[in-house]
Amino acid sequence: MFNEILNLVKEHETWRTRKCLNLIPSENIMSPHVRALLSSELAHRYTSRDRFYMGTQYTDKIEQYGEKLAKQVFRAETADLRPLSGHIADLIVLANLTKPGDVLMCIRPEDGGYPGMWNEGLAGLLKLKTVAFPFSK
Repeated sequence: MFNEILNLVKEHETWRTRKCLNLIPSENIMSPHVRALLSSELAHRYTSRDRFYMGTQYTDKIEQYGEKLAKQVFRAETADLRPLSGHIADLIVLANLTKPGDVLMCIRPEDGGYPGMWNEGLAGLLKLKTVAFPFSK
């Protein structure tokens, strides 16, 4: 059974990376370096700002490097690497790159698109006009 599951995972990966156009940013192809990091033992670990978990000396150092790099890249005094949800990330991008009345093209929820991006979600909140992304079903 394990081999069957492994084969399905490989087939999925081939389909996603070679036969499919991913329109969701979180599903884009990752670099080999990022994939190596995410497949490491650290991938399923987490820490807290309060430092009440023991054994975080390495993750603390990695976090410090990441924050230092983020401050350099964005010319910022502070940086926080705690991950946000995809919805909040979408809100940040749209709020900073659009203005009320701008047009947002996205896949309609009834066609499989993300409901949070449409009129009842972020587009409505930010007063953006939505148009359906054309595609063949």
